[in-house]
Amino acid sequence: MVKSYDVLVAGAGPAGAAAAMVLAGRGLSVALLDRAAHPRPKLCGGLLTAKTLEALARIFGLGEADLSARGGLFHSTPEYIFLHQGRELLRGAAAESFRFVSRPDFDALLVSCAVARGAEHLPGRAVAGCDAGTGLVRLEGGEQCRGRFVIGADGANSVTRRALGIDRVAWRRNLAAAIEVELPNGRGPGLFPRAVRTPELHVGGPSVPGAGYGWVFPGPNGPKVGICGLRREGRHGRDFGAIFLDFLRLLGVPEPEGVALRGHPLPYGNALAEPAQGRLLLAGDAGGFVEPLFGEGIFYALATGAHAASAALCGLRDGEAAAACEYGRLLARTVRPELLWSDRLRWCLFWAMRNIGSGPIRGFVKSAPAALAEMVHGRRSFRLLGRKEWEWGEGVGG
Repeated sequence: MVKSYDVLVAGAGPAGAAAAMVLAGRGLSVALLDRAAHPRPKLCGGLLTAKTLEALARIFGLGEADLSARGGLFHSTPEYIFLHQGRELLRGAAAESFRFVSRPDFDALLVSCAVARGAEHLPGRAVAGCDAGTGLVRLEGGEQCRGRFVIGADGANSVTRRALGIDRVAWRRNLAAAIEVELPNGRGPGLFPRAVRTPELHVGGPSVPGAGYGWVFPGPNGPKVGICGLRREGRHGRDFGAIFLDFLRLLGVPEPEGVALRGHPLPYGNALAEPAQGRLLLAGDAGGFVEPLFGEGIFYALATGAHAASAALCGLRDGEAAAACEYGRLLARTVRPELLWSDRLRWCLFWAMRNIGSGPIRGFVKSAPAALAEMVHGRRSFRLLGRKEWEWGEGVGG
């Protein structure tokens, strides 16, 4: 027997939870599928920008107090540091704070909100295949279910994305490698030698990928240290793990060879031009919706999840073509300009660093630090620093 729903959501991360929250709030039958149960490990710096806080309030009705009580919020600071080859370029303070959450707790809170609204959470269901034309989803183990629409929010290694016939070679070309570890503070092999209360962004140098960056963020159990970059921009074909160990040495971590490394892929400039086909809409990492300059993903997961839900509402009323049209319209009005212009800025800066030296990145971060922080927080657009206003679709609360 094939169980049917108005909408099936594959993936219970921020994108899937946002979609389920919007749809269940309109009284639809929604199944939220995921291969794992919450809370579950997730490699992520856990940084929330101001625009992310606003999206959480609009979609889930959550405020900072809720995040502190149940969502893993453990640190807040307006300060930031940019570094190049281990040397400080800029230390500043934004007008608004950066918040840091533990992703297992944060994701679990979002799913619990969607369930409280009426979504059916089905953990332990790994998607094995999806038919975009019929909305039929096959699960590992043989179980099947069907949705009048399916929202694929199952991450960078999305199974649902295969139903769109995406060119896998083109997709992998802009799929970055990322490694992140959480290191206890202390003196000794594999320990981080100092406390971290201010987020650090590291660019350029032999220990950071060519078209990428490194980060050192506050973590709930010690600093979170990571690097991200395109493999084709690696240092003379070096192993990415070796590059990361060099980064740890640059940061003063003694004998890092014993650190257990964990990696994951990250969409890094490959947002799909057509993320909707038939009854299927892709959101979050599954659609490649990650900001490619700083790698911000949580906000764009929430936004595209909510947009996909709004498009599904339109499609349930007016048909599949209307869903694709509405999704494309919302993305064009909001997400795509930010991804396009941040990608242009990224390649401009990396080209200049490679061919001219550190001067361009030094000048960039020092010339307009307030405007840079406003871009990250969503007050200004990556498109020529214009003022940014976000549009939300049908079913998303005000």
